[in-house]
Amino acid sequence: MRRHQTRIAVSLAMLLGMAATSAVAQDASVDPLAPHPAVGPAIQKIDATIAEGPFQANWDSLGKYQIPQWYEDAKFGIFIHWGAYSVPAFGSEWYPRQMYIDTERRGDNFFQHHIDTYGPQSKFGYKDFIPKFKAEKFDANQWADLFKDSGARYIVPVAEHHDGFPMYECRYTDWDASKMGPRRDIIDELQKAARSRGLKFGV
Repeated sequence: MRRHQTRIAVSLAMLLGMAATSAVAQDASVDPLAPHPAVGPAIQKIDATIAEGPFQANWDSLGKYQIPQWYEDAKFGIFIHWGAYSVPAFGSEWYPRQMYIDTERRGDNFFQHHIDTYGPQSKFGYKDFIPKFKAEKFDANQWADLFKDSGARYIVPVAEHHDGFPMYECRYTDWDASKMGPRRDIIDELQKAARSRGLKFGV
């Protein structure tokens, strides 16, 4: 009986091993640079929506756009840059790009600063800031109260900067603020808080 159980266990282990090997081989055949499968259909939907919309993809058409009256009347609003680049908090929100370019930008050498502070980029890259970006003190209601009390009529956060790290739940990547770093949909929390106070919200 014990010998029979051992044979079954060995056979099962072999089958699982082959399945795992097959899965690894299959994953290896997938192009790691290929876009997420949901991107293609989303772009088709965007193109169809644009085609049905009031504007064409040319300057003459776009030049007919009228600024909304609420924007003309608002006088004061707040634009927000906040993301994983706030962890190094050096130079500007262009840290994710400049940390890989050994040249000065507006008097700062981000590349050298990164090496001096965190070590070489090959050992500590931009991705390594994401777990440190926790947003543990972020309170959307507190922010919205502050904005409203300041007299702002609208707020516009950058939902995704050039670093490619969405500050919202994104179905096209696992590298977003809802799944990494803060593990919260920052943009959704902020838009709910802002709109509940009568503030216009843009992204």
